[in-house]
Amino acid sequence: MAKRKSFWSDLKGKEELSLEEYIKIVKRVKYFIIAGLAASLAVFVGIAIFGGIYKVSDIIASMNFYVYAIALLLVFASYLIRFAKWDYYLKKLGVRVPFKENMMIYLSLYSMNITPGKIGRVVSAYTLSKISGVKVAKIVPAVTMDIFTDFIGFAVFALLFSIYAHRFVIYILAADLILLLPFVFLTHDWLYQKLKNALKRFKKNQYFGMFSVYGDEYFSSQSGLNNFRTYAYSLLVTLPADFLVGLALFITLFSFGITAHVGATIFVYSSSQLFGMVSGVPGSIGVSDGTLVAMIGGVFNLDSMTSSAATIMTRVATLWLGVLVGSAFLFYTLKYWDLPGKGRRRSKKRRK
Repeated sequence: MAKRKSFWSDLKGKEELSLEEYIKIVKRVKYFIIAGLAASLAVFVGIAIFGGIYKVSDIIASMNFYVYAIALLLVFASYLIRFAKWDYYLKKLGVRVPFKENMMIYLSLYSMNITPGKIGRVVSAYTLSKISGVKVAKIVPAVTMDIFTDFIGFAVFALLFSIYAHRFVIYILAADLILLLPFVFLTHDWLYQKLKNALKRFKKNQYFGMFSVYGDEYFSSQSGLNNFRTYAYSLLVTLPADFLVGLALFITLFSFGITAHVGATIFVYSSSQLFGMVSGVPGSIGVSDGTLVAMIGGVFNLDSMTSSAATIMTRVATLWLGVLVGSAFLFYTLKYWDLPGKGRRRSKKRRK
C-alpha cells in the first residue's frame, strides 16, 4: 500500500503550487482543525470534570455574555493591530500586494494557529507569491518574523510581571531562552552558514542542493529584516496587541463578576502562552490550558470550578476565535488562485 504523504511533503522543494495542490494543502489544514477541535474539547471536558462539571457549566451559563463579547472584540482588534507589522515586513522585503488581498491573506494565517509552532503559516507565502510574483523563499521571512515577534511580546510581559511579582522568574527565563534559540537560527544566517559548510561534502545529494538553494534565498531575504528599526517597530506593534489578548482573561473573569489585577492577568496569560510554545504541541492544547487552570487558581486564589470555567472561555476567545476566523478567510483566499499568472504578470510589469 502506498505511503500517504504528509502535510510537509506536499510543500517540500516546491517553489510554486498549482490550484489543485493548494486545495490539497487547505484540506489538510481542515483535518488539523478537526483533530485540534476534538483534542481541545477533550481537554475542556477534562478541565470541567476537574472543577466539577455541573458547577463549571453553571458558572459559564450564568456569566455575562455581553461583557464576554468585549474579550472577543479585543482579541480581534489585536489581529488588526498585528497586521501593521505584517504589512511592514512585506514592504521591507519588496513584496507589493494590494491592501484588501493582503489583509485577507493575513487573517487566514490564524487558521494555522492549530499547527505545530504555527509553522503552517508558511502556506500563505504561496498565495502571496501567486499575487506578487515574488519567490516563496523570499516571502517566508515575513512569516518567521511575525511568529517570532509575537513570541517576544509575550516573553517581555511574562518576564516583567514575574520580576515585579517575584514569582516564577526562573521558569519564565528558562522558557524564554528555550524558545529564543530556534528563532536565533531562523533570523540570523551565521549558524546556517556553518551548517552549509559542514554539509558541503554531501553537495551531490538532492536534499543538500534544496537546502542550499532555498536557504540562500531565505537568508538573503531575511537579512533585510534584521535591523534595529525593524525590531523596534515590531515591539511597538506587538506589545499593545499582546496586551489586548492578555486582557481577554481579565474580561473573562470580569464577566464572572471577578475583578482581578490587570497586570496579574497579563502575567498569567503570557506565562501560559510561553509554556505552551515550549511544548511544541499544536495550538498549545492541553499545556496552555493546564497552566491557565493552575495559575488562575494560584495567583487569584480562586476555586477549581471558577478557574476551570475561566480557562475554557479564555481559550475559546484567544485560540478558537482566531482559528474559526482564519479558516473562513483561508477558504476565501482560494479566489486568488482562480486567475493563474495575472497577479504575477502585474508584479513583473511593476518591477520593470
